[in-house]
Amino acid sequence: MVFMDNKIVFEKITDNRLKWLWIILPLLAAVFWFPPAVWPDNDLMEEKVPEVLNPAFEHLLALTGSEEITTFNPELIDGFLDFIVAPKEENRLYYVDGTSKATSAYHEFVLDGALSRVLKLSYNSALPSFITNPSSVRLSFWSEFGDGKQNLPQLWNYLEESTDPVIVRGRQTVENTPDINTGAYYRYELDRTLILMKHRGNNLLISLSKQIDVSTVGKKGVVLGADSDWTYLFSDKKGLDKPGLGWVSSYMYDSFSIIVYYEMPGEVTRIKCGAFKWLDAGWKKINMVKKHHIYKGLERFGQTYKAIVENPSLPDVAVMEDFYSKIKAMETGELQELNRTYLRSVREKYAHEKSLSSKWVANLLKDEQVEEMDTYELRSVLMLEYLKRVLGKSYHIEIAMR
Repeated sequence: MVFMDNKIVFEKITDNRLKWLWIILPLLAAVFWFPPAVWPDNDLMEEKVPEVLNPAFEHLLALTGSEEITTFNPELIDGFLDFIVAPKEENRLYYVDGTSKATSAYHEFVLDGALSRVLKLSYNSALPSFITNPSSVRLSFWSEFGDGKQNLPQLWNYLEESTDPVIVRGRQTVENTPDINTGAYYRYELDRTLILMKHRGNNLLISLSKQIDVSTVGKKGVVLGADSDWTYLFSDKKGLDKPGLGWVSSYMYDSFSIIVYYEMPGEVTRIKCGAFKWLDAGWKKINMVKKHHIYKGLERFGQTYKAIVENPSLPDVAVMEDFYSKIKAMETGELQELNRTYLRSVREKYAHEKSLSSKWVANLLKDEQVEEMDTYELRSVLMLEYLKRVLGKSYHIEIAMR
């Protein structure tokens, strides 16, 4: 899974532009890079995670990659897992120092339910992983495994059967949604490692992701209506959707995340979810990301994830699997026709949207646009519309009954 909005700045600028850009860079970073929703909270006090945990972070980082992999040693992360489950002081922004040049932050939240359900929703090849984080991820798919398979094993079946850690490694392609302020979106690849294990008798999953290379250049996208509507448009135009900044080239240089889903003992089953994120993003290899930016992105991920997973209207996993299987069985022509219907509905609903006054944006809603979309993109639109419908949100096309 990919869990936050990534805010990126500028690269490949002419010498003359560089002179004045250096002068106004702080202003650009504040105004264009991060939307008001993710500006810093004055009441958050930064607190460094104890350095005694740094070896655990380094060990987990070494478990990702396609080269020779370090052997997993559960004893090295005991203290790290104790930190996850321990109570935290309020109004704290925890971060890691001394392990990477990338900026880091930590956020945690609690989910009602069992780990088995989280595995079936978020780590299930029969479902697209973006359904638990649609405000941040457009699409994601496993593209490579060491054993040649493209399907995740059904990890929930190992919860009671095995006392030894179960480790799955693979590669994932991710494309995020447009940033709500700059309109930029990116595609990148991740090395992934999943570790299902027990700690002090409790079930947990550790999800690791490490960016393989620099992302594709940021392209222009559009957020129609409120971000919570989950209605996005995607173009092939490089740059930011800001007056005078359409020429900007932006990139994600590096990222690394650790997410722990720890099943907590008690009368009611709950999951403590702790997420660490490191991000290096900017222009000319200058990292413009601040701790509170990452924190806000993680917080947004947690709020969306919790709202979906705990929604009483969310169907049984088997029902959603069946629906998605029908989408995957559709021929290209049928996928395109449904997407044309979707675009026509979007055109009608957002006819007075200010952003549609731009010709390049209006062109994204033309019927011909579906011919530029690949199979993954066509399917993701339909599955997202289905998700909106079952959650009681406003949706654009009725495909559940087709």
